[in-house]
Amino acid sequence: MDATSPTTQQLFDNLSYDNLEKGLPDEPPLFQLGQVRYALDSSLIKLCVASNKMFLCMEASDSMSSTENALMRLVCIDLENPTNTAEGIVSMPPIARSQRAASSQDAQFFVDPSGFHVLVSLSTGHTFYWSPLLMRARILPRLNGLIVTSVTWAPYDPSLVTRLSSGSSAKQWMCSPRILLGTTKGEIWETVCCMPIPNGAPDKSTSRPDFFDRIARKTSGAQAEYTGPVERYLERVFIMSEPQSIQGLHLDTLDVQKERRVFVVATTCTRIYEFSGCVPSTHTDHLCLYHLVFEPYRDTLLSALRIELPSDHENSQLVCTRQTTLPDNQCTLAWLTGAGLFHAILNFSVAPTEDFIEKSGLLNHEGAPPEFLAKTAFHYVLVYKDRVECVSTITEDLVWSKSLPIGIHEQLLGASMDVVKGTCWIYTSAQIFELIVTNESRNVWEIWLDRKNFEEALKYSPNEGFRSEVLACQGDEFMAQGAFMEAARVYTQTKKRSFEQVALAFEENNALEALLFYVTQYLATLPLQEKISRMMLASLSVELYLAELNRVEESQAFCLEVDQTSEPEEMIKSKLIQLFHTYKAALNRKATYQLLSRQGREDLLVAYAEAIHDTAKILQRRIEQSRFDDALRLLSSQSDLELYYNSATTLLKHHPANTVICWSRQTALDPVRLIPALLQYRPTKDEPNYAVNYLKEVVYQQNDTAMPVHNLLITMLVGQISDDTLSDRMRQDARESLQQLIEGTNPNQSTYYDANYALRLCIREKLHDACVRLYARMGRHENAVKLALEADDIELACKCAESAPSVPLRKDLWLKCARHVVQTKEGVDKVLQFLQRTSLLSLEDILPFFPDFVVIDGFKEEICNTLDAYVERIANLKAEMERTTRNADNIQQDLQSLSSRFLSLDLNQLCVACHAPLLQRQLYLFPCRHGFHADCLTREVTNQLPPRLLRRLLQLQEELKQYMQPEDPSADGTHSKDTSLSTAPVLAGMVNAGVQGLTGTLKLDKLREHVRPQAIVDAISTGINVSVAGGRRVFAPLDLFSESRLDENASMSGDANLHPSATSSGKHLEARQHSAAFDAARSEMNSIIAGACPVCTLSVQQVAFPFVDQAQHDAQEQDAWAI
Repeated sequence: MDATSPTTQQLFDNLSYDNLEKGLPDEPPLFQLGQVRYALDSSLIKLCVASNKMFLCMEASDSMSSTENALMRLVCIDLENPTNTAEGIVSMPPIARSQRAASSQDAQFFVDPSGFHVLVSLSTGHTFYWSPLLMRARILPRLNGLIVTSVTWAPYDPSLVTRLSSGSSAKQWMCSPRILLGTTKGEIWETVCCMPIPNGAPDKSTSRPDFFDRIARKTSGAQAEYTGPVERYLERVFIMSEPQSIQGLHLDTLDVQKERRVFVVATTCTRIYEFSGCVPSTHTDHLCLYHLVFEPYRDTLLSALRIELPSDHENSQLVCTRQTTLPDNQCTLAWLTGAGLFHAILNFSVAPTEDFIEKSGLLNHEGAPPEFLAKTAFHYVLVYKDRVECVSTITEDLVWSKSLPIGIHEQLLGASMDVVKGTCWIYTSAQIFELIVTNESRNVWEIWLDRKNFEEALKYSPNEGFRSEVLACQGDEFMAQGAFMEAARVYTQTKKRSFEQVALAFEENNALEALLFYVTQYLATLPLQEKISRMMLASLSVELYLAELNRVEESQAFCLEVDQTSEPEEMIKSKLIQLFHTYKAALNRKATYQLLSRQGREDLLVAYAEAIHDTAKILQRRIEQSRFDDALRLLSSQSDLELYYNSATTLLKHHPANTVICWSRQTALDPVRLIPALLQYRPTKDEPNYAVNYLKEVVYQQNDTAMPVHNLLITMLVGQISDDTLSDRMRQDARESLQQLIEGTNPNQSTYYDANYALRLCIREKLHDACVRLYARMGRHENAVKLALEADDIELACKCAESAPSVPLRKDLWLKCARHVVQTKEGVDKVLQFLQRTSLLSLEDILPFFPDFVVIDGFKEEICNTLDAYVERIANLKAEMERTTRNADNIQQDLQSLSSRFLSLDLNQLCVACHAPLLQRQLYLFPCRHGFHADCLTREVTNQLPPRLLRRLLQLQEELKQYMQPEDPSADGTHSKDTSLSTAPVLAGMVNAGVQGLTGTLKLDKLREHVRPQAIVDAISTGINVSVAGGRRVFAPLDLFSESRLDENASMSGDANLHPSATSSGKHLEARQHSAAFDAARSEMNSIIAGACPVCTLSVQQVAFPFVDQAQHDAQEQDAWAI
């Protein structure tokens, strides 16, 4: 290549399409012819496109011919990435002078579908192999002398790529697929081209080294070329008896289990041959493989000949394509001859050695035959010298025609098909065109639809709308042919025909089964939002199923022949039941029940009820059919209590035993709601009353407390007792049950029945025993004992008497019983036995009940025992009196020794209240060693006194003031100063106001303000001897219980108040009485003040107080949150 000439990549940078179609409509045309703007620097010889790679075979430039002896220039362009190109040259080896010089115009150019292996064949018998990885095509010496006219490539076999050596010098080999070669002599050869990948070969992802880099590698010897044969082997697998040039070859394979089926098509100018056979799927790469396919045909050539089309035209072209993007993925064959265009389909599913070319046809030429042939998915591309025509493969009509803009000196060279991408290319010596196909299948469906080939039309329908149109037409065709079920299946897939239209068409043709199928399938397509439509169609489906059932049953009843396509009765029912389950939400319950009932389909009605879980309906049907066991099992298996109540009457009437068991298992039942059924139950003779049994279980096992239940049980038990038709055993059981119910398990527990009602019932039936127990249960023990005694039931009367709540009442009732016993029993022994039953009565209690004249010999022992008891009691009383006398003497001695009791006192001891020295003034010293001044103790006690004692203290304070105050205030000047305020107004207010006044106007604090501690101390200390010795005051406490002190105080008080002339004994007696009252008041006041140590008393009281007063705490919380 000349260094000054533009490179292929530079030329390809300007590649673009020139759309020759002007004024295009909105929708792009089906075909357009686009010109590739690619500047060819030399004449184009051949063009092939494979896997979106364009291979150009051009004449070599003069510079290349002179320098490198190049005959042709090979260029590979990646159409997806035009910058990725590869170039190579074809150099002729030296030839003898006698041989004709090779011409590039006669070259044949073959590229494998993967776009990686290229074969170039010359008319001189030289064949070259080239790959985009090579810079120079390699001659195939074993093929010298063979003029290759056609090539087919087998599918790629990875096992052919192997490492021929190991170690560090190992090379990676590239191998072509197995190749079948057709020659001008009618021979078919098999070979494989293999050679090591050059070390300097660029990777697919990198650009090819430039010219100078290749020169440097060659001169440096860095890249040693492989000099061995490229073809691994060469073997002739078939030769025709008549030497005709094989102008077309195609090979396809199909793997079936462990073998591989091989199909080969070979064409000459007038004949087409087919070969099929099997080869092993596992094989070695150095042996010929496809000779096994041709071996059966070597001696019988006529068996391989498929068809012969005589013609004077010397050239033919074979095009086999498989459109992987189409629905059927069929392999089609097109063979262009002078006689016409032969087309067929290759069926690879046939057995080996059988004809696989099927559905053939011939398209005649309407003039001169085309020069070249190509094929798209649905059109034949016929290339003439001046135009291009596209003919439909379906209708064989001309669809598109376009003239070729070829110059005067240009020559049409051919057409190429990319069988992988489906593109079509037309080229001349100076131009390249691409046939641009846009949505080729857009009208295919219409063509097939017009031909009524609905299956093919559905395959190529571009969208759902067109598909729906095809289905509608197909359904119409089936309807016209009477194939109603097929029409129904088709109509369900399209919306082009309205539901009403299709349904009426089936109705008019009496196609009931088809109508049913159509309705059910149409219902399945309706959305859930269309509730009304779904309900109507679901109801219609049920009606149609029932009609179909009637038709089948009528046919069976009259022994008519049933249509073979009709379904059996059981299958129809199963489908209807499935419909119930699927569309239970859509069906109207009431309408469906009415429909099934009107048809008398009880089994289907129950099946529908089961589908919608309508247990009530199922239960009702089973009861109506007297299937009570099934009804009870169904009832037990569900939890709806209303069903128990609604079916109670019927089930208890017809199946009482199991019904009661069923009720007992369901503890959530309300027995009150079962009372109507229990009242209507009438047991037969000698049959247990199951209603009573159930009520007993409810009362005793389930502990039901409903009053109606207990009342009903009492009523039934009373009825059983009064029923003379029952056996004695049953009546006795009822009597015991009634007794147990009346008395209850706990006598102190309240009753759950109406006692008044039960009493009236028992009185009416004259059940005295029950009446007595009811009276006792009601607390009317007198009536109970009276009624029991009237019935001469001593045992029951005694029991009622013993159950009386109070002892006096029990004794009275026992006396009544005793009176009855005395009056009715004969013999004293019976009376004595009666007395032993209670401890409340004695012999003297019942003696008045005996008549005046009675023999009491039998009472002798009892009377003696009674007298002995009296003697023993008197002795006990005497001993108790003696103990009391001794205790009184001991108390008197303790009182007398009280005045001589003393306590030692520390000189430095302080007052607990004021913390001053205790000996400074009058004091109180308690046994607990706590000491108080008298006035301090008065204040402390006053603050702790309750209101009652506080009021009493004020009263004593007023009384002592009156005793200490002289009658004439002016007679003694020492009393002119009032040491104690009068509390008379306060006391008067207390009397007038009472308790309410104290809680109102006179509060507790107001009362404490009127207490004068000093006055109280003065009153208490009056009469205490005081002497002074050594500067200290010594106090001698007053013995309040000494009579001498009382006399002394009385004389002192009397001497102070007597008149000098009054010396009579009456005055002296009055003075003593006055002194005694004064001492008593002072003693009571002293006991209030000094009765107990206030410190110890307060400590004891606080132990019992809670740590937190809840009322006080709540008040504090409320104050804290107050605004």
